[in-house]
Amino acid sequence: MSTMRESADVPAWPVYALTVHDDGRVLASGPLIETSGHPTRAAAIEVVAGAAGRLGRSVRATASEPDGAVWPLIVSPDGEVSEVKTGRPRAAAPKKRAEKRRERRQEKDRGRRAAKEGSAAAPRPGAPEGGEAYAESLAQVTGHLDAGRTDEARALATQLDTQVAGVLGVSHPVALGVREVRARATAEAGDPVAGIQLYRDVAERWHYRGDAEQAEAVAGRAEKLWTGITDVERALSAGVAVVRMRNQIPGEGGAALASVLAHRERLLRTPVAEAAPEATPVTATPATAAPVTDAGTAKGTEAVAGRGAAAGAEVPEPPVAVSSAPRSSRPRPRTAPSWERPAVNARKAG
Repeated sequence: MSTMRESADVPAWPVYALTVHDDGRVLASGPLIETSGHPTRAAAIEVVAGAAGRLGRSVRATASEPDGAVWPLIVSPDGEVSEVKTGRPRAAAPKKRAEKRRERRQEKDRGRRAAKEGSAAAPRPGAPEGGEAYAESLAQVTGHLDAGRTDEARALATQLDTQVAGVLGVSHPVALGVREVRARATAEAGDPVAGIQLYRDVAERWHYRGDAEQAEAVAGRAEKLWTGITDVERALSAGVAVVRMRNQIPGEGGAALASVLAHRERLLRTPVAEAAPEATPVTATPATAAPVTDAGTAKGTEAVAGRGAAAGAEVPEPPVAVSSAPRSSRPRPRTAPSWERPAVNARKAG
């Protein structure tokens, strides 16, 4: 705790709690770890550092002393601990902390109600009041999908998404519903990576609007589409958007984030075989000769050579056998792609 550090570059989630007891034991709790007691502070920090290593970045933690003082910390994957620059350690009585938690819950409830009522993203002047104006077009997209006309469905959904976002705003509930249909059409048209990116955009915007239920539902669709990609390199490319999304929508207790991180690790461990170049067959025109018996093999061969020399033509060599068996596959080392940081709050967008 001897170093000081700015906290702007460390995401707000997750935050780990380190509760120090009078006897020196430390209780560590938070996402991706089991709540457990430790005999020393160093042992508790090691557990938090392990979670930071799984995320591939530093994480936040709060250390609560027996006297009520609370220290905001940043723990790096290698176990380095830095104190956040907030001046003095923050001391708060348990009663005040409970009141603050209650206030935060009430504020979130108000935000959810406002989002459902559509007050968080009011339509632009002159825009239709609801999605009725676009219901017919959405039905056409669905009809194309049901009939297997995926390219037509994707083109129409893209056009409709652009239109609705331009009129109502990109984060309006109607616009988000249209974009979700576009994500499905894009995936069914053969581009699951672009479909995942669209699902991710919709899920994050629901999250910023305060509708956790809608955000989790759309995030689940993106994750399901991702885990269905069988091509390893393609799945790793799409995983950038999924990991970014789950950093903001981690699921209950961080379970969804842990699941996508585990899937990404499995993809990184999957060996990729180098494709062997195709063998080019070598053809040769066989020489025409009379059948040769075992006893007259040498004589028959001399006769064929003699006829070829007499005619002034070269005697063709026998065909060259070229093996078409592929080279032995060997794993090619793969490095993890550069994962994006979580998106900034996009409430102002649209």
